[in-house]
Amino acid sequence: MPELVLELNGRTWTLDPSRSYSLGRDPQGDVVIDDARVSWRHATIAWNGQGWGIEDHGSTNGTYVQGARVQQTALVPGTPVHLGNATDGPRLNLSAAAAPQPAVAQQQAQQTPAQAYAQPQAAAYQAPQQPQQA
Repeated sequence: MPELVLELNGRTWTLDPSRSYSLGRDPQGDVVIDDARVSWRHATIAWNGQGWGIEDHGSTNGTYVQGARVQQTALVPGTPVHLGNATDGPRLNLSAAAAPQPAVAQQQAQQTPAQAYAQPQAAAYQAPQQPQQA
């Protein structure tokens, strides 16, 4: 399940697919947007098991994806989303979160090629153990 990065007005949220996120003017919401064109509980962004999506909750001024007003639609990183106005409403910038590197790959990425070559690699073959005699 990939994380989604949401950026709005210089703030960034990394969205975890295990929960949904409420957007609106409500100070108790997950992403608070202080703009009169945005409804109190404007929309929700959530992972549906196959991808990220946004659902408008009957907002007064609407949710717009690529300039078209939507009730519910899939989100793809890079897709422009505006709340409250198709052209100049608050814009949500969406991007895919960087995949975390495994510890070994991260350690090797920090080494020079000579350092990586000089380190012994784990043996692929183990000699059978001798049975112990009593």
